[in-house]
Amino acid sequence: MTTATTLFVLNLLLAAALCFVIWRKERIRAMVVFHVSGLAIGGILYLIMAYTSYAGTEEGKLPVRFVLHMLFAGVAYVPFAVFLVITYVQAVGKMADGALSATQVKLDDASQAARLGHTDRASKIVRDVLEKDPDNMEARTILGQIQLRRGEYAKAVGSFRLAMAGAKDDAEFAQYVFTVAVILNEHLGKHQEACRELDLIRKRMPNTPQAEKAQRWIVRMMDHAARE
Repeated sequence: MTTATTLFVLNLLLAAALCFVIWRKERIRAMVVFHVSGLAIGGILYLIMAYTSYAGTEEGKLPVRFVLHMLFAGVAYVPFAVFLVITYVQAVGKMADGALSATQVKLDDASQAARLGHTDRASKIVRDVLEKDPDNMEARTILGQIQLRRGEYAKAVGSFRLAMAGAKDDAEFAQYVFTVAVILNEHLGKHQEACRELDLIRKRMPNTPQAEKAQRWIVRMMDHAARE
């Protein structure tokens, strides 16, 4: 009976652990309840079988039927546990994909609204996304574009710099730097700061076309600042 009870408790602990991890996923709560119920009912039936097999045997002897029940429970439980884990992983993965798709739809909607001049609506959508996912660089970029359209140049610089920190590669990094440098130089009149921004490209990727372009921009900006 001790072994049977232990197996039953382990069944329930596994189910409880899995449920705890994914309980907040609304779409699979019914699945959780179904599998836990199956584990509980199966465990109870197994305990009854083990008890009836053990009852009436001589003290200290392990009945053959009890051993067979143990083997049957092990063979039946392992595939079921594997199936349970795979099912939950797939369900959570599908929900994650759905969440990503929903976020992308929102960002596309915000980008379209911004292009049409509906900056208030676009800003609200983007801020909702950032509230749930502060590290979403695409949302940061769209927010910077919205702020640029509104003439909020200092805020736009901040948004683009945050997006720059999450750039996927050097090309994307350089694009953000050039955007920030243009805003600083042309809209805020901060020529020196714009040059320092461009210098980031020369330090990060020397001897590249982007670095040469940054150098040309720096020369022009310094020349323009000297004439003012």
